[in-house]
Amino acid sequence: MEHVIGTQTRSVNPFLPSTEFIPDGEPRVFGDRVYLYGSHDEGAGAKGVCAGDYVCYSAPVDDLAAWRFDGVIYPRMQDPYVADRVGRGKDGINAHLFAPDVIEVDGRYLMYYGVGLSASGFGLAVAPSPTGPFEYVGRLRYPDGRVFGDGKGAFSGGRLRIAEYPYDPAMLHHDGRLFLYFGLLNCSVIELDPADGLTVIRNPDTGRFITPILRATPLDAIRAARSGRARRTVMVNGPSIREVDGRFVLSYWAMGGEEFSGMYHAISVSPSGPFTPAGPLVALGNGWLNEQPGATDRRGNTHGGMFRAGDTWYQVYHRHTADGRQACAVPLRQRADGGFEQSEYTSQGLDASPLDAFRTWPAYIACHLVGRGRRRPAIVLREHPSAPVDPETGRPLTQVVSDTRAGSVVGFKYLDFRAGAAQTVTLSVDPRSTGRIEVCVGDPDAAPVATVVVATPHVGRGWIDLHAPVVASVDGVQAVYLRFHPDRGELGDVAALTFTPETHQHRSDSPVQEETTCR
Repeated sequence: MEHVIGTQTRSVNPFLPSTEFIPDGEPRVFGDRVYLYGSHDEGAGAKGVCAGDYVCYSAPVDDLAAWRFDGVIYPRMQDPYVADRVGRGKDGINAHLFAPDVIEVDGRYLMYYGVGLSASGFGLAVAPSPTGPFEYVGRLRYPDGRVFGDGKGAFSGGRLRIAEYPYDPAMLHHDGRLFLYFGLLNCSVIELDPADGLTVIRNPDTGRFITPILRATPLDAIRAARSGRARRTVMVNGPSIREVDGRFVLSYWAMGGEEFSGMYHAISVSPSGPFTPAGPLVALGNGWLNEQPGATDRRGNTHGGMFRAGDTWYQVYHRHTADGRQACAVPLRQRADGGFEQSEYTSQGLDASPLDAFRTWPAYIACHLVGRGRRRPAIVLREHPSAPVDPETGRPLTQVVSDTRAGSVVGFKYLDFRAGAAQTVTLSVDPRSTGRIEVCVGDPDAAPVATVVVATPHVGRGWIDLHAPVVASVDGVQAVYLRFHPDRGELGDVAALTFTPETHQHRSDSPVQEETTCR
């Protein structure tokens, strides 16, 4: 009996291939498909963040597991500011394409974007279709021809520019008017002339070009992060705007007390505000959820937009891994006041239903990564014999859970055991040390339902499947946790998890586990 790979049948988090790193995801529904635009990481460090060309993925709105790669839609070197810097030997973060957004206006698709923390201002590229090709048009400018942002970088004069620095554009086309939201620790909105999409026009009510939405200082951010149980928050960056039932919902990355780092939202009855804070949407590591006092996964920046498919709104965000940031998503639950409840950060992706426990699930969908102190297990790219061949490298690559030291706990939410009784559990492991992995359900501190032993003959053999009997009844919908107990150092990498029902050939009445070498 062959195990069915769960990711071939439904959505998970991250919802794109494990070798793809698209943070800052802006989902846009055009016609019967949802298109994902975002930055493109080529690594986790400064050299890799946002270093790639813009690419696009899309899926039918009625099948959010069927994502299709639509290719490169805007090469980085097509931007003249980027090309000039690279040509002068100044490639780096200030020549990388940061978070874009795309809006459709009169049959044309307008993509707005920024370049690092540079002095370039916002660029505009236009295409005849959602998947491009996008062609560079120009820089946003004032009516007198000055570049919006005044040609100054984020650190102009040696000081961080905050209040009106052009960062992370987000677009709204409403009643024939074109609005652009942006901000770094602050959020502002400008209106553009829809005739060219480039010229900033004055707010008809104030006579000013820039309308403030949210305001904060670096000191406010420090105070929010240190606010503890007071749970203050401050916007950091990454605004995104949607019209929801006649109201305007602004989502953005916020930081706050008790390790909160996630997507927050504010609501207004007007595109120009005022916006009223409406609470968290999703947090990395589920900070604040159900009175949880801290985060249970790696924190960092996050960014993404909302979209509606059928009757459900979804929030896109990104997580952090050793090789870059990846697009994740949660279904949202709307409140009577028009806002949204905080959703749980899970392994389930764009599907609200739990994962079938009796399919094989890759370890990279883990949403609970906890270690001793500040050291957490990591999600990294590695070769695995069962992984699909990566088209860029020609290698069988997938993400695995690594750095599994004493006290490491890796969790998956949620698996559905209602279809039968679990008889065995199988882990695909590349052991580096002897030890054991305890499999628990419901709570990371619960008594184990199975114990996978890593013995001396297993170490150094590469990827092997280790099987252990399930010794306690498991039913219902459950979170599943792996607790690591290496005899020394790091136990090893884990690539996949499988529970098998009692009819499977791995059934064993013996407490002695079996092994299978991966080929």
